Amino acid sequence: MVVISISLSGTELKEFDHITNKLGFSSRSDAVREALHRFVAQNKWIEHIDSGTPFIATIVYDDKREQPVHNIIHDFKNIVISATHTHFGERCAEWVILQGDNDSIKQFVERISAIKDVMVCRCSV
Repeated sequence: MVVISISLSGTELKEFDHITNKLGFSSRSDAVREALHRFVAQNKWIEHIDSGTPFIATIVYDDKREQPVHNIIHDFKNIVISATHTHFGERCAEWVILQGDNDSIKQFVERISAIKDVMVCRCSV
């Protein structure tokens, strides 16, 4: 195995260790390895953009940000095939089916991710 190092703030490390222990990992290395596997799996969609494959974007955000999210969905109506919206507590969730060119899908994800109080923006094939 290859050894890597990362820099974290004290707060980040404390939170990481807390979650690592709660999830029952035997070491930080095991937890980091799992996080890296998930990161790669969750972002593999970017390799398939040019294939014309439809994607599902999952977006979770504070309900105060509903209008900016909907504005972006409307701005990208040329690649948005369908969108479903639901409420749970003070949060909203959107499932948006996208199909289009590489740049448009990347821009959609970047613009949604940049909105304050968007907690999750993931794309999957």
